[in-house]
Amino acid sequence: MRLRSIVAIPASLGGIDEALASACDALLFTVADASEPVTDQRTKVAAAIARTGEAGKAALAVVNHPRSRLLRDDIDALLAPALKGVLLPHAVEPQDVRDAAVLLREFELKRSIEPGATALYPIIDTARGMLKAESIAAAAPRVGGLVFHTRRYAHDIGGRDEQRGERLAYGRGKVVAVSRAFGHAPMVYTDGLELTYLAETGFASAILPEPRYVVNANTLFAPSPAAKEFAGRALATYEAAKAESSYVARIGETVIDGPAAHKARHILEE
Repeated sequence: MRLRSIVAIPASLGGIDEALASACDALLFTVADASEPVTDQRTKVAAAIARTGEAGKAALAVVNHPRSRLLRDDIDALLAPALKGVLLPHAVEPQDVRDAAVLLREFELKRSIEPGATALYPIIDTARGMLKAESIAAAAPRVGGLVFHTRRYAHDIGGRDEQRGERLAYGRGKVVAVSRAFGHAPMVYTDGLELTYLAETGFASAILPEPRYVVNANTLFAPSPAAKEFAGRALATYEAAKAESSYVARIGETVIDGPAAHKARHILEE
């Protein structure tokens, strides 16, 4: 599933028509907004997810935290083939991820959806979550990557909310490094103004406030021709080494092992 540009839709569902008409890869809905009754949100978002699938786009949803006692009903209301991923806010323990993964599997089986088809994206928005980022990313096979929530993380550490510069460089860098180490695609919440910087930092996709940033995001977060060319060479070199019963290949001084080959395949598929 290619995710470069994700347009965040508010609880009111304002802007959904513009997002569906744009070139975005996915729409992100929420049932975790305390400004509206959660039952109303679930009904509206379930219908919006179906509509998004019919439009040929991926639907993602921010759900409530497992300890809120709302998550089970969230997944029951929203899980459908068109829902490609769930974002888990305030992920601070690996058990948060495991709890969500168990519920997703339960309802996938009930709905005849392939187990594991719904990706899980833990949101790193606190210092506690950042400290356990590695174990959170490894908590369940369906984790598709970590999500860095710039504003909430800055608030939690008492810092200034900014998307470039030194203040939050450690947080951005760690989310990228941990996600990439597990073969995942790191996401970032952004106001859309620093997309070039965030793409150069190593993020794979951006959660955008409105569709006008989509075209730029699609360009910046797509693999460059040079990256695709190298990925093709890396994969061919690795396959040739495997044919000779070696599971590590080299291009110059670059080592190509199984995880590196997996990453190359992912780049070629984008």
